Amino acid sequence: MARAALWPGAPGTVAAPLSPAQPRSAPLSPAQRRCRPAAVPGPPPLYGLRALCPAHLYGGGGGPAPGRPGAAPALLPARPRRRPRALGPGSAAPSTGAGPGEPPRVPETPVPSMCESFRAARSACWAQGAAAAAAGGGGGRSREEPGAAAETLGNSIPSASQASLHHPPAQPRARRAPGEFCLEFSHFTAAQVSCARSGQQKAYRMWCQRLAWLLRGSSGRRWPRSVAASARGHHTAPRSLRCAWQLHGDHLELRYGNTLMRLDFVWLRDHCRSASCYNAKTNQRSLDTASVDLAIRPQAVRVDESTLFLTWPDGHVTRYGLEWLVKNSYEGQKKQVMHPRILWNAEIYRQAQVPSVDCRSFLETDEGLKEFLQNFLLYGIAFVENVAPTKEDTEILAERISIIRETIYGRMWYFTSDFSRGDTAYTKLALDRHTDTTYFQEPCGIQVFHCLKHEGTGGRTLLVDGFHAAEQVLRRAPEHFELLSRVPLKHEYVENVGGCHNHMIGVGPVLNVYPWNNELYLIRYNNYDRAVINTVPHDVVRRWYHAHRALTTELRRPENELWVKLKPGKALFVDNWRVLHGREAFTGYRQLCGCYLTRDDVLNTARLLGLQA
Repeated sequence: MARAALWPGAPGTVAAPLSPAQPRSAPLSPAQRRCRPAAVPGPPPLYGLRALCPAHLYGGGGGPAPGRPGAAPALLPARPRRRPRALGPGSAAPSTGAGPGEPPRVPETPVPSMCESFRAARSACWAQGAAAAAAGGGGGRSREEPGAAAETLGNSIPSASQASLHHPPAQPRARRAPGEFCLEFSHFTAAQVSCARSGQQKAYRMWCQRLAWLLRGSSGRRWPRSVAASARGHHTAPRSLRCAWQLHGDHLELRYGNTLMRLDFVWLRDHCRSASCYNAKTNQRSLDTASVDLAIRPQAVRVDESTLFLTWPDGHVTRYGLEWLVKNSYEGQKKQVMHPRILWNAEIYRQAQVPSVDCRSFLETDEGLKEFLQNFLLYGIAFVENVAPTKEDTEILAERISIIRETIYGRMWYFTSDFSRGDTAYTKLALDRHTDTTYFQEPCGIQVFHCLKHEGTGGRTLLVDGFHAAEQVLRRAPEHFELLSRVPLKHEYVENVGGCHNHMIGVGPVLNVYPWNNELYLIRYNNYDRAVINTVPHDVVRRWYHAHRALTTELRRPENELWVKLKPGKALFVDNWRVLHGREAFTGYRQLCGCYLTRDDVLNTARLLGLQA
């Protein structure tokens, strides 16, 4: 990081240039001292920097009392000021004066107070800065060069708005605005430049090390971790906080860790978790959002190591954990995955060797249920072994994780190839990959299959991870993925068979994504039930067909097809929002039962067991 020189070119200062052969850190020669003005003006008021003086650190003197205009804030609890050593009887107080333009001399005995040494060091730095400015030096020095005098301890924020985030500017300023906290001066070797005697250098070095110890912290005490400023003030937080913020017209800009958040003031007021605004027992909002002033703005803002504090015009104080804000802000959500998954093709799934769960463990233990749900959430399919081959036992199995969703097919469906319903599934024909109930406004979330009997050949079940296929489309042709996720289509089911009369219509795009992070959460793919395409303008229709063809090609790749043979006693749970299923044509008598489950209830069960769902 570039170092900024201390007050170079201050008004009213003139100094003779140093010889190029003479180091900048060397003492001034008598000739150079004679060329200096009668007096070197002192440095400008330091505001936030004055708070670094030990007397101000502990609320001591050396300036206006805390709370009065121009006072530096007391950053640490008050403690008695350190007194100099007592002089012996008849001893005269040593003089600390100096010649015109010279830095103050530090007496060897008694040891001066830390505040006095700091002031002396500051004046010496001022004199050296003026001499360096007159010599043509304006920039900062590296830490290795003698005379380096300033170092910024604030965070470094690599963004386009770096200057607006209240970090020290590249070029020094003569004055800093009140309330601007810029922690500088990690070491003061420049204080040694004007010291001719080794004893003075030793004293200065001792106090400079003490000051650096206070700024950087040591094993015994660290810099205060709470930095306060008014709502209009500037702020630069210590590195330990990893935090910086700035108020804008209608929002707070806050960086914590690697996340830069922009938090609207109304949002910050609306989501207050105080007892008067939020019922912690019911986890519900108590605040009437309609009562919040849409032009609200905090009167004061304060940040410590883990918490943001906002004081509103009515005096109400809102507190937010910084980690909570990262998790719940828009910027934080963009980086998070709602539902962790493992995308797979046939080879990936076989190599994973995902185990089936025994029926007794599934029904009687939370461990067995949790293992089953973990597999289901990650892969979209899961198996339960050793289930009694009856519809009643299958119903008990399904109710272990969810409420059964009753549909036009009843509570538990039970079918053979007798075409008792107006659906291709009730035949012996092969079924291409598809998802069920695309003609519902909200397709059924989970489907359960249990083969009770099969006396014949064929009939294998086809499973394809739709999310894996969509991911391949996104990687190879992002424009196709975007089109499939934006164009809504109608799906329709018309039935007039026997006593069953139904006309269902569902509307939605083929791919459904969360808009904030583009995460896919639902695929609605069923070429059997897709209705007339009348929701797409003519200039989009052809492009939609190209996108649909690209997805279909991925879904039909042989390497993406997982074929399994369902047998009596082995129940299959399928995520109908993700995994497409199909069937091989078969011969003989084949009897299946199953049901649909409410997706919300399955995810609720998983969360209660500590899983992310």
